[in-house]
Amino acid sequence: MILKVKEFCEAEQKNQGVLIPLNNVRKRVAAITGVSEKTITRITKEGITAASTSKKIVTPGKSRPHPKKFDLDGFDLCAIRQKIHSFYVVHKELPTLAKLRAALREDINFQGNITTLHRILNRIEAFESITAEDWTAQCTHVEHLEEEYLKNDGLMDEEMDRIIISTASDTETESDSVSIHSSDSDVPMAADHNYSIKL
Repeated sequence: MILKVKEFCEAEQKNQGVLIPLNNVRKRVAAITGVSEKTITRITKEGITAASTSKKIVTPGKSRPHPKKFDLDGFDLCAIRQKIHSFYVVHKELPTLAKLRAALREDINFQGNITTLHRILNRIEAFESITAEDWTAQCTHVEHLEEEYLKNDGLMDEEMDRIIISTASDTETESDSVSIHSSDSDVPMAADHNYSIKL
């Protein structure tokens, strides 16, 4: 934006006068800053509203790069768990997040911040709270649901077979090929066509 203002001032200097009349403030500000007149009007209205309500003008925040999420394998998770246990057993102290992070940087080259470490610890605790019995019960429940689904799928086929109505037979009977004679016409018409659709 500063370059836009500088370019506009240099253009006026070359012209040795104003490029846009001084009484057209909005158009001048738009040309100087490089934004549209509509944006200038909107910001002006927001400024008036903010001044009357003692609030700040809301500006869009900067988009900052976010750190990548860490995908730790089983080895790293086990190393974190072991390091926590060593604080209790070897050092005989409670591990703080800062101490644990420093130790993990040395051992497994952990690059995450304290918040990331806290999230990882919560994830480890969530998995540790699941017992083998809970896991077996959940797997059994899913297998039961699959069996019910497959059993009900066969019922659906049976219901569909009941609903489908056949409108014609495989063989023609004598009643299908009846000659129709009109008393008004000398031309005989045969009704030997089967126009029904078999589904």
